[in-house]
Amino acid sequence: MGRAITIVIGGARESLEAQPGTFRIILRRRKGFIKMAIRNGADLVPVVAFGENDLYEQVSPENHPWIHKLQLLAKQILGFTVPLFHARGVFNYDVGLMPYRRPINVVVGRPILVQQQKDPSDKIVNEVQERYIKELQRVWNDWKDVFAKDRKEELEIIE
Repeated sequence: MGRAITIVIGGARESLEAQPGTFRIILRRRKGFIKMAIRNGADLVPVVAFGENDLYEQVSPENHPWIHKLQLLAKQILGFTVPLFHARGVFNYDVGLMPYRRPINVVVGRPILVQQQKDPSDKIVNEVQERYIKELQRVWNDWKDVFAKDRKEELEIIE
């Protein structure tokens, strides 16, 4: 008791989805953190960082589909990929690798209470995952008009 572990969900695939004004996460196929929480009896706390994707501009898959396909191929072969991004410079605001000066507002959701089980069934894992997703969506819906006023799209849970 009195200790917490933070797991940041995301990776190479999410990095390619990060576009300003969007919030796309790959969550349905990611169940390892759910299983770990159930095995250890650790509650899950959904967190949304509004503005996180607004810190950098990235090559758009719609405008440059061949670059996007190459990035996905590199991820499949190497296990990682390099997003092509830019932001501001140290002494200029036009181009560079420093993030833009934009706010990030972190909203913490309600804990998803988890009952400890040493070998959770797929049904239990899926139920906990659905509760987690619902709470994540609730946080998004409650705060999107406050912290994501200029969004281009709504929260999208892909894959």
